[in-house]
Order: sequence, then C-alpha cells, then structure tokens
Amino acid sequence: MGLSTLLSGVKKKSRFMSSTRPAYNTLSKAVNSYFTDNGLAKTGTSDLYQKVFTILALHVSSYVLFLSLPSPWGWAVWFFHGLTTCLVGFNIMHDGGHDSLTPNKNLNLLAARTFNLIGSHAYYWRQKHNLSHHSFTNIKGIDEDIESFGMLRMSPHQKRSWFHRFQHIYVWLMYPTVSLIWFFFLDYKAYFSEKIAERDYSQPYGKNESLLFWCSKVGYIAMYVVIPVWLLGWESALIGFLIMHAVMSTVFTVVFQLAHVVDKAEFPELGKDGQLKEEWALHQLKTTVDFAPGSWFLTWCLGGLNFQTEHHLFPRISHAHYPELYRIVRQVCQQNNYQHRVYPTLWHALRGHYQHLRHMGKSGSPYRQVEYSP
Repeated sequence: MGLSTLLSGVKKKSRFMSSTRPAYNTLSKAVNSYFTDNGLAKTGTSDLYQKVFTILALHVSSYVLFLSLPSPWGWAVWFFHGLTTCLVGFNIMHDGGHDSLTPNKNLNLLAARTFNLIGSHAYYWRQKHNLSHHSFTNIKGIDEDIESFGMLRMSPHQKRSWFHRFQHIYVWLMYPTVSLIWFFFLDYKAYFSEKIAERDYSQPYGKNESLLFWCSKVGYIAMYVVIPVWLLGWESALIGFLIMHAVMSTVFTVVFQLAHVVDKAEFPELGKDGQLKEEWALHQLKTTVDFAPGSWFLTWCLGGLNFQTEHHLFPRISHAHYPELYRIVRQVCQQNNYQHRVYPTLWHALRGHYQHLRHMGKSGSPYRQVEYSP
C-alpha cells in the first residue's frame, strides 16, 4: 500500500520526512516478492473464512444461550460472549476495516461494520485507528490510543501527576471499564466534535453514516439491555452486561497496549515544524512490538495482532499471512540493521507493559527505552 494512501486525511502540519523511503521500499519489495512467487492473494485464505464462520456461530449462539439460561449459569455464558466479541473484533472487524479480509469491498465493509454490532461505530474506528493510530503511532496529541484524559501517563511527553506513581497498579482496575467509557462516552464525544485527540476527522459525517451511528446505538441498547432485562430481569441482566464488558474490555485493551505501550517501544515527538525526522516505516519499527510469535493459539484468537509490526507495515494484507510476513520482515531487518522488536512470550510482553507504566509514573525519571534484542 502506498504511503500517500495511508496518510490521506492527516493534517498537513503533521508529516514524515520526505524521502525515497528506502526502508519501506526494501521491506515492501521482499513481501511483494513472496506473494508473487507463490501466486498468493494478499487477502484472506479459505482457512480464515472457515474461522470467520466459526466465530460468528459462537457469537450468535452464546447470545441466544445467555438469554435462555438462569443465573448463575447465564452469567458464565455472558463471560464467554465477551470473549466471542473479542474474537469478532480481532478476526473479522479488524481485517474488514483494513480492506484485507476479502477482495470484495462490500464484504470488507460489512465485516468492518460488525463493530457497530458489538457496540461502537466503524466510521469512528477508521478515523481513530486507520488514519491516526496507524499513521502517527505513539505520537502525543494524534494517537488517541495513548490518551486517557490524564489518568495514565503512557508517553514521556505527557504531563506527570502525583497519582501516576501508582498507575502500574490501578491500571488493571481501569481496563475492565474501558469499553463502557468508549461505547457510552467516547463514541458520542467523537461524533459531536468530529475529532480524534487533537486532530480533526478527515471528513465530516454524512447523512448515511449519522443515521447508521444512531441506529447502531439504539440497536445495541435493545439487544444488550432492553431484551435481556425483559427476559432475565434487571438485576441478572445488569450483572451479565457488566461481566461481558469487563471481559471484552480487558482483553481488547491489553492486546493493543502490548504492541505499543511497552518498554521496548519508543515515543517520538513531532518537531516544531510538525515533521518527524525519519520515514514512516522506520517510525513503525520503533513504535511497534511483536509478541509471542511462536504461539499458534494466540495468533488464531487475536487475529494475528501479536504480529503488530507486520500489521502496521502492511495493514492491507490479511492477518492469515502474518506468520510468514514475520519471517520476511525479520530477515530484511537483520540484513539492513533495522530494529525489529519482539517479546518471545505473552508474559514477557505483559511484564514490558507493567515496567513501562511503572517507569512513566516515577518522579524525575528520565525516559528510558530498553534495548531491543534482535
């Protein structure tokens, strides 16, 4: 995918160094050769499509089941439904949102709009994730993924408050609430302000997207509040709803944090002219970290998001190809002395996230980014 396409809609004042982009061209050439030599499409495979149908079946059946079972058995299914919601987000919505699930644009749009079904809005996700996070990863004021209304200090360029000293502890109590804040506050804030962090939307909501936003919100309340209360009673439905969100929120949040808000990632800062003094691909290699590349189970469940470096470099390629892209990117990085940052296991990534938050909360601590291990 061309860099100009990736950066469409980004404010002119925020830009990368204009150059021939040697790192991106070298990586892209190696990856493109792999697909050409093997006669493969960059979109999903038959195995991925089977996984999509499996996940959708689990998601729908668990919804029907928690409406049918009395407490406390029903709450266990609410818990499981929270996990299936994550599977939908990681494996279907995410690839669809990047137009990488299938060669069919309409099917990709349909997949992306499963985000409306699970509580948020696909248009907001595109502005927040595709245009801001993917373009200017870990940049204060642009990447909303490192903004938390001052509750957390995730970047060394953010203001430190006294309570950040304990953020590596209380953050684990915050994570179960993130989806509730997102779906019932941030979505509306973004809708009315048409801003992501300090950056304006690439284009305002049209009538169709506005209508879809409100219909999705009403539909979500009907599916997950009105119908459960009607069938189960308000107390059982409320407990189940909170259980579902706690599970979904924690898994979603932690997975995305482990790729960027860790002690192996960097947090560059825009120059006074709004420019980053390096090319986009090198920025992605510095701000993004893979984890547990050898775990087929995590790769299956997370939709390849443990290969975040490969995803950030080539977001239009389906996650079905990420394990092979990992091998290619790692080889090219070693040959060209580029930094390819990896945690060998999930535990190492969790520890890296914990250590980074702890360090960011310390008073007077200079910014410390651990050396990557090739």
